[in-house]
Amino acid sequence: MEYEVEDDYEGEFENEFEDDYESEFEDEFEDEFEDDYESEYDDMEVFSEEEEMDLAAELLSVTDDEELEQFLGKLIKRVGRKVRKFVKSRTGRRLGRLLRGVAKKALPIAGRAIGGAFGGPAGSVIGGKLASGAGRIFGLELEGLSPEDQEFEVAKRVVRLAGSAAKKAAIAPSKMPPDKVAKAALVSAAKKHAPGLLRPAGASVVRFAGAKRSGRWIRRGSKIVLLGV
Repeated sequence: MEYEVEDDYEGEFENEFEDDYESEFEDEFEDEFEDDYESEYDDMEVFSEEEEMDLAAELLSVTDDEELEQFLGKLIKRVGRKVRKFVKSRTGRRLGRLLRGVAKKALPIAGRAIGGAFGGPAGSVIGGKLASGAGRIFGLELEGLSPEDQEFEVAKRVVRLAGSAAKKAAIAPSKMPPDKVAKAALVSAAKKHAPGLLRPAGASVVRFAGAKRSGRWIRRGSKIVLLGV
């Protein structure tokens, strides 16, 4: 089956997915990557709920592109240690670049003080972008949540996607070229965690009628403090 990025993802990130991913699973690595590796590890959660929330809070404290890149690099290495498989440096850099593009699409303010305080008209605008853009990417219904809760929920999904992609990259066949590993890992992870990045669309939407843990947070100086944890 052929996958493409949705039409409204414009610019370099869209073209990269369309050009590189469109035929990604038509080559010799498709069956080996998915059949031999995805099925074996697909049910294994990379992070616990607490780890995911902590990482989401850390993501929300990112203030620029450099910090975002560092955060993703550390996350990829952390996953490699968890599955006891080393992620090759070239693969990790490539995957980090792709994930950075996803993060900046899912969180429109990524790289510009993600965890800033929002309210009034600005908060409404940002909340609307998150509800529509990130909702499409992750198959979520975020309307009705506060801007802070929207951000936190999206940040958790970014962490989940990144963790899954890093896990798949770590366990990929060693003979696969690093660039193909990174691309295939992200596409494979996106099929489960971010279906809106790919075509065909039509994945179910997850609605939030009350989460087990609300994920509300506040900013104290340069730190993000989770409430109710």
